Amino acid sequence: MSKLIYKLDSRKIAFMAILAVTAIVGGMPAASAAGFSVQQIKSPGPAVRMSNNANVTGFYVAKCVTLSSQPKRTICYNAPWLYDGKSVSKLSGSFPSNSNAKAVAVNDAAELIGGDLTGAWYYSKGQVDYVDPAGTKVSSLYALNNNGIAVGISSIGGIYQPITYQFNGAPAPALASGYSVVDINDAGMIVGWFKNGTVEQSFVAYSADPGSIVAIPNLMDASGKSINCRPVRISQKNSSGAVWVAGNCAGNRPFLYEASSDSLTELFYPGSSNLSVVSVNSSGMAAGTAVKPGAAAPEGYTALLWAADGASSPLDLNGNHAFAPATAWNVHATDINEAGTVLAGYNDTSGNFYTFLLRPIP
Repeated sequence: MSKLIYKLDSRKIAFMAILAVTAIVGGMPAASAAGFSVQQIKSPGPAVRMSNNANVTGFYVAKCVTLSSQPKRTICYNAPWLYDGKSVSKLSGSFPSNSNAKAVAVNDAAELIGGDLTGAWYYSKGQVDYVDPAGTKVSSLYALNNNGIAVGISSIGGIYQPITYQFNGAPAPALASGYSVVDINDAGMIVGWFKNGTVEQSFVAYSADPGSIVAIPNLMDASGKSINCRPVRISQKNSSGAVWVAGNCAGNRPFLYEASSDSLTELFYPGSSNLSVVSVNSSGMAAGTAVKPGAAAPEGYTALLWAADGASSPLDLNGNHAFAPATAWNVHATDINEAGTVLAGYNDTSGNFYTFLLRPIP
């Protein structure tokens, strides 16, 4: 449990600052929910990503300074935390105290990527490798696969373009400028988006073959025109060669796309609001978040799980208060891995933040 200070903007989840107030322990068992075992991780701050073997990373407030100048104000700095399946570690000792470091991804080797006021970094076995020379800060990293390859964006020869990066390496061009990237899987497939005329459109590409960009069809509005769409995650490739992409289009309209069959499916939760998808695995199972029908934010949010066909309404993972009490705020899903484990959480009315692993029961 950790203390969360947050701001609700248009009744959406918005974590603005976190104040850690409790000691860290490892994961601890909790009650079982229908179809899932529920394990609580006593994290010091919100979780942001999970690996296939359920390593989890997030960030917490590591230091706060009150300035004496008028008007007096307090500035707080973040640092990453890591759950390795056994215990939670605060990683503030690996970063300067005022760097404001946040992790954005973790892999099965418990390596992290993220960024701070200095620039993008790659953390491996207790060592921090900064991507850019001191003072330049031209790179950002967004995702990391189990081969130790990160994907992001950097300036190469004065041109910003997608790159791949490995620990203690150098940014390598992945795609041409004009493309934005968000995720990479172990097969080296990258997803991102680009501006197709005036509309944002998602794509899939192989990092080893920059010419292999395949546009993902956009959802349409009522008049039959394409609407802005961006992907959020790409799955691993399964034994049948299927690869899934999850994303969101304008108007709170999430989608699933299967690359090998070029099939697009819109995800629904009838009567809900603020609907979004956050992740997908190679079975086509997708996790997301929404305000339940007839409810209002922040107490009406819940975590969702769609089956691969996406045709039916999703499973409410907090149905009958499976892991969050009736008084919980901002109940949400953050990630899903290849084993079908869902990373979820909520905060209470006092701002305490809670993190859970929901593991499917065979």
